[in-house]
Amino acid sequence: MDTSTLQTDHLSKKLSQPLPGKLAHQNMWVPGRGDYPTVPTDAKKAAVLIFIYPRLDKTFISFIKRVQHPGDRHGGQISFPGGKVEHTDDFPIQTALREANEEIGVPLTVEVLGKLSPLYIPVSGFIVHPVIAFHHESIPFHMHPDEVDEILEIEVDHLFHADSKSRTDVYTPSGVIIQDVPCYIVNGTMIWGATAMILAELEYLWKS
Repeated sequence: MDTSTLQTDHLSKKLSQPLPGKLAHQNMWVPGRGDYPTVPTDAKKAAVLIFIYPRLDKTFISFIKRVQHPGDRHGGQISFPGGKVEHTDDFPIQTALREANEEIGVPLTVEVLGKLSPLYIPVSGFIVHPVIAFHHESIPFHMHPDEVDEILEIEVDHLFHADSKSRTDVYTPSGVIIQDVPCYIVNGTMIWGATAMILAELEYLWKS
């Protein structure tokens, strides 16, 4: 059994147990976010896919850099592929797989390992449900140019190395400066905000 399979088997078992949620999220808490807000009953639902796969005896996760659209508060940021639920979806798994297939070509037949804790994002009004999937070999990605500006493949060992964690000031598309933001930085790529909070929970399980 290869290393990636062993790691994902371990992860699958952890996902079936109680999740750390806030305990892990707070490691990448954006200053000023405050405590967990009450999720509104009319919060919009979305799902993202954390796609894990092997390449050259290493384990990778795929990310996207979103296209910058006018008025999009998350445009240009690094995130997981994903999007809002459609009425025909079996939410959240089908939503995450469908969106990842449309955005970067992830096969709908990948193995779903489980789900992380939902995370409410006050700035957009979405509650995001992270789904984790694994494939036993790498795939040729296909980028949707209207939604994805770039596909990034980041090795898990680099991502979760202590040297990849930092704090920096973030300049948002609206011109707001958020100071001293915790983030992951790998090969010059900065991951912060909700994506970093989701990653923090994954890292907690990966290393536990």
